[in-house]
Amino acid sequence: MATENENSVLAAVADGFLLPLRAAALLIRHSGLKRHAILPLIVNLFAYAIAVATAVFLLWHWDLRVPQWEFLWWFGAALAWVLNLVLALLKWVVAIPLIMVVCYFTFTIVGMILASPFNDMMSQRVECAVCGQQDRPRLALRQNVRVTVLSVLDSAWIVFLQLLFMLLAVPFLFVPVLGAVPLFLIVAYFTGLGFLDTSMARNLLRHRHKRPAIAAHRWRLLGLGLGMEVLFMIPFAGLLMLPVGVAAGTLLYCDCDWPVLLRTRGLEVPHGFVPPNPA
Repeated sequence: MATENENSVLAAVADGFLLPLRAAALLIRHSGLKRHAILPLIVNLFAYAIAVATAVFLLWHWDLRVPQWEFLWWFGAALAWVLNLVLALLKWVVAIPLIMVVCYFTFTIVGMILASPFNDMMSQRVECAVCGQQDRPRLALRQNVRVTVLSVLDSAWIVFLQLLFMLLAVPFLFVPVLGAVPLFLIVAYFTGLGFLDTSMARNLLRHRHKRPAIAAHRWRLLGLGLGMEVLFMIPFAGLLMLPVGVAAGTLLYCDCDWPVLLRTRGLEVPHGFVPPNPA
């Protein structure tokens, strides 16, 4: 029988798992959010189109050939021609699936970095839809640029941590049946954290301010990541889920009681930070 603590953990994971559905419903209800939702996707698809086209171009000009074995007369030439044909076919048979696999497993990570400024706009619109327009001090251009740069750096730091923990989990893959579970949970957790971090970085929160919220909502973060990973598995439609993840992370940000979280850790309120106040 599950204990009360286990029940609360399961409830938190389930609540986080349902956040993408709440986010999708919000995007559908608010027509103004749709155009902001599509911008990060366009940026990501454009970047990957360029990357794939570059990879195909390099493969096309990468000439794998064996020398003409003239010492075997006509048989050597024929054998070299057959081997060159096999190498040419093998190059595409191996490279194209490999490119597709790399694109699939890096689409979310790279998208969170490349589309950080657009995700910030998307997150801000979602926060306004949930909390209403809040009075915020105007930031100078230099401060806005600084916030954008910090947002990109924070996303890159999360990617670095995710890759590090993924490498540590690789040996578990040799364990039969359950070996992939640790790797999947790590990917799910950092997926949820990446989507939450979009709102935290945009609102001028640094690592010391983020830690209380991450610790208090770690199970909801895991649930959010699990829900998003399930959506990413949907063929083709999975590419459309990045805006849903940004919106879901913003909903989780708005659910956090930031004054209490900061006060209990003895942290100062960052200059210009306005805690969300859901209606």
